[in-house]
Amino acid sequence: MRRALIAAVAALLTLPAAAQAEVHGAVGGLRDPAAGTLQLNVRVTETTGVGVRRASAMLGGHLLDSQYFADPACASGVCPTVATVDLAVPTTAVPDGTARLEVTVEDATGTVTHVVDQTITVVNKPVVSNPTVVVSVGGGAKNPQSGPNGPGGPAGPSGTDGCRSPRLSMFLAQRPLRIKRGVPVLAAGRKYRFRGRLTCLVEGRRKAAPRGTLVQVRDRRNGRSIERPAARVKTGGAVVVKLAHRRSCSVIFRVRGAGGHLVSVRIPIRVVRAKGARS
Repeated sequence: MRRALIAAVAALLTLPAAAQAEVHGAVGGLRDPAAGTLQLNVRVTETTGVGVRRASAMLGGHLLDSQYFADPACASGVCPTVATVDLAVPTTAVPDGTARLEVTVEDATGTVTHVVDQTITVVNKPVVSNPTVVVSVGGGAKNPQSGPNGPGGPAGPSGTDGCRSPRLSMFLAQRPLRIKRGVPVLAAGRKYRFRGRLTCLVEGRRKAAPRGTLVQVRDRRNGRSIERPAARVKTGGAVVVKLAHRRSCSVIFRVRGAGGHLVSVRIPIRVVRAKGARS
């Protein structure tokens, strides 16, 4: 009897543990500073087969949007393992200043994973400076105060100063080695594709930026910025760029539009040697 009891306990101890979901995600549409409504595109992959249920966004501790990837309870019995959802985050819900932005994904077991957890600056009341020049998309007028050389200097990269109220979204379009604390881990020296979209305000409507518009690309590391060749907007406002890195940094995509309106997207990355892929 005693031997049978010991054998039963041993059998229980050797049962395989339940699979734990592993969620990898990327979020497009982040802006810092942010104003108005952040239109966030959340793309996730769950690698163990458990599946994902919904994504949520919080700003300054306030839950502002939550959307299901599929039916609310995965009634079909299977939750998707690769899914996309859009979240709308109104920055007017918090006062101007710094605020914590959190984007989380809940898997089918109820486990919550952060795909974004960072502090952003909210500026719903932008500082108005004069003089400014308002130009239409494709126009050639310059903003005399927007360039690095002072009044009369360049308005930014060629082809950007005609975009009124630019809106830029960027995301890592290839699977990283892994995600660590919400930051993608990339292999040193390997090229990775980043994608996004740039739109401008034209006659009160948001439209794709003109083909050929330039988007600045910079690496930010240890307080220093390293300029990279600018990316050119393709048809439909698409932005596609392949980048290889040797060191961890933040990749910054910037556009300066009409009147000196500057928008930027910051994507922190961690870089490791591919062999062993340990950080």
